[in-house]
Amino acid sequence: MQTEISNLSYIIFDLGGVIIDLDVEATYQAFAQLSGMPLDRVKEFAASEEFFKQYERGEIDDPTFRAHLREGLRFTGGEALLDEAWNAMLGPIAAERFKKLEELANSYSLFVMSNTNEIHVRRFLQIARHTSPHKDFYDYFKQVYLSQEVGARKPEPKAWQVILDDHGLIPSKGLFIDDNLSNINAAAALGLNTYHNQSVNDWMKLF
Repeated sequence: MQTEISNLSYIIFDLGGVIIDLDVEATYQAFAQLSGMPLDRVKEFAASEEFFKQYERGEIDDPTFRAHLREGLRFTGGEALLDEAWNAMLGPIAAERFKKLEELANSYSLFVMSNTNEIHVRRFLQIARHTSPHKDFYDYFKQVYLSQEVGARKPEPKAWQVILDDHGLIPSKGLFIDDNLSNINAAAALGLNTYHNQSVNDWMKLF
């Protein structure tokens, strides 16, 4: 289905799989190496444990998250190894994406709504500085919203509603871009226009 962009005044971006390359499989594999657990068991663990979602909502802190990881993976090694495995999914940011954001900012208000956490944010900002050393990541957007800060994670409606309320935005005037279909469907239910980004650079072809 063609995404209508002629009536837009703002765009809400996801981060992973949209702005930054994302390879969740790399973290599963890193966890399997740390734990000695089979890959399919690691995936079951990641899918079933509520503490991953709690961490994204900011309900638990870094040490508590690591403690849950250690228990589940039966890992007793260093903190840095644990964080490195968790961050393995985060890839580079192509410079062309920053260039496109700068172009879009001339015509639209740009926002971010990302399900994320403190450990990922620290690494993500390092990656962003590597690609864009002369402009801070936050300066590409009107405002950046992170699940851990707003206390809600997509596809929970509050994840978008806080942006709409803060800026007095009309849903039909906005476009939400995400690589997760569940998030796309939830945003559409709020009245936002949506684009399901199936390959990381696809969204740039819209404009």
